Amino acid sequence: MIGIDEGAAGDALTMPRVEPRQSSAFSAWARANGAILAVFTLFAVAALVVPTLTPVGITDDWVYARSAQILLHDGRLTIFPIAVASAVVQIAWGALFGLLFGPSLGIFRLSTVVITALGALALYALCRDLGVGRSRSALGVAAYLFNPLVFALAFTFMTDPHFAALLIMTAWCFTRCLTETGIDRRFLIAGSGIAALGFLTRQQGVLIPLAFLAFLLVTRRLRVDRASVGLVAQSLALPLFAMAGYYLWLHGSGNTGAMQAGFAREVLQRGTWGTWWLLRWLTVFALVYAGFFVLPIAAALLPMVRSAIAGIPRLGWLLVVLWAAVTIVGAGVLALRGAFMPYIPQFFGSSGLGPPDLLGGRPILLGPDARVALTVVCLLASLALALIAARAVAAPASVERARAGLVLTILLGQFAGAFPPSYHFLGWSAGSVDRYLLPLAPLTIALALWVSRGLKLSLTAGWVVVAALALFSVAGVRDYLVFMGGVWAMGEQAVAEGVPLDRLDAGASWDGYHLYEVGLANHIRPRTPKGRPWWTDLFAPATDS
Repeated sequence: MIGIDEGAAGDALTMPRVEPRQSSAFSAWARANGAILAVFTLFAVAALVVPTLTPVGITDDWVYARSAQILLHDGRLTIFPIAVASAVVQIAWGALFGLLFGPSLGIFRLSTVVITALGALALYALCRDLGVGRSRSALGVAAYLFNPLVFALAFTFMTDPHFAALLIMTAWCFTRCLTETGIDRRFLIAGSGIAALGFLTRQQGVLIPLAFLAFLLVTRRLRVDRASVGLVAQSLALPLFAMAGYYLWLHGSGNTGAMQAGFAREVLQRGTWGTWWLLRWLTVFALVYAGFFVLPIAAALLPMVRSAIAGIPRLGWLLVVLWAAVTIVGAGVLALRGAFMPYIPQFFGSSGLGPPDLLGGRPILLGPDARVALTVVCLLASLALALIAARAVAAPASVERARAGLVLTILLGQFAGAFPPSYHFLGWSAGSVDRYLLPLAPLTIALALWVSRGLKLSLTAGWVVVAALALFSVAGVRDYLVFMGGVWAMGEQAVAEGVPLDRLDAGASWDGYHLYEVGLANHIRPRTPKGRPWWTDLFAPATDS
């Protein structure tokens, strides 16, 4: 016999009873969640392919980057007068990454990539709680992460992607608190707390708990009793406390919030005409961009469109007709004016991904033919979304339907939240910018997956579209960051060779990052001659380029 000591023999005998069980449990978990694990793995690989740590600012994210650097260096929270968003939580989040890895512009960008991924994880949980299967939920997360607009913003230090992540987390908590037996107060308070963080990133965060209460009111879950008063208090207490604390601190710190107050004045100045203009055209933009957001889901639906049509009730057809009329007529009027998708370009436009805040900029990537084709595709996807949305009119009552109704209410609230900052763009641009519609993307995707639950989808077609969007997004963002890296490197070389900073214009982000605080401290009026680019007045009046 082969000699084996008793301890070794005991281990040999006991290990087969434990390790295979653990291994099989892990294997089963990995198989069940393989699709979503693959999505996050691909997103992580994309962050390696894209030069995430490139030390450059993008449009006005330098405002928040400088605040994070000041917080780390001086221990002082600073919100510059030029900042429109509250941005406190974003600054703290970026400063945490700066403390761990160094306060560079690239590290702050990395913090956005991470919180975008966390928001996508919450989107997966939201879809699952709406009754969507694992594979379809993973497709929805991929459609969100690799959408060109979402992906481009994820590689900035702008407030928009930070807020979008907190919005998804809040929406998940609020929907999760709706149960068959009532309201789960644990998730309600968690949602209220995250909504407060949302407000401290962008002010429209306060609209989330208001949408939650509006939903409870419409569905008659609020009554005139002590329990309902407690429900309202638990929903609003933390966001209102955050709001009051923020404005007390802002004015106590001597910051007049000039840009924030300026936006409020513009709302009043534009008056009824401005509101009517935005109501008409932002509605058209939102419906067409909704098609853009759900392109993979629409592609998966296309082979099964007949079964989708067959299940539409009579009232649902009224929704389809109204939806189609607004989108087709609106797109037709815009086409006659020469306007095609992307309608409100900033981070996704004719030159690709990334804002063109530089004299000269990059060549046109999407010519007229490509923009017409993109418009047609987005219109078709939007109409496909209308068809499946119409089916929900006759959906039987259930917890999932109630949760979907709440998500829709939150989405409508965030659509309203796009109005106040859009007044600023009336008269000199397309009327808004694409990043203001970012909060609609994850909620639209979640609702599209919910209303298509009873339909067979060609997931292969959906993943093919995701792959195409991912290739475009990764290549486009990589191109933009490499380009901006070259711009900033040229600016640094010029300064090293003796060109004064105030005689150099290297674009909006460069000028703001290097010269805004000089102009603010010395009360410098714009020095650049007439015909100057917009950012020299707003970001860098000290420059005389």
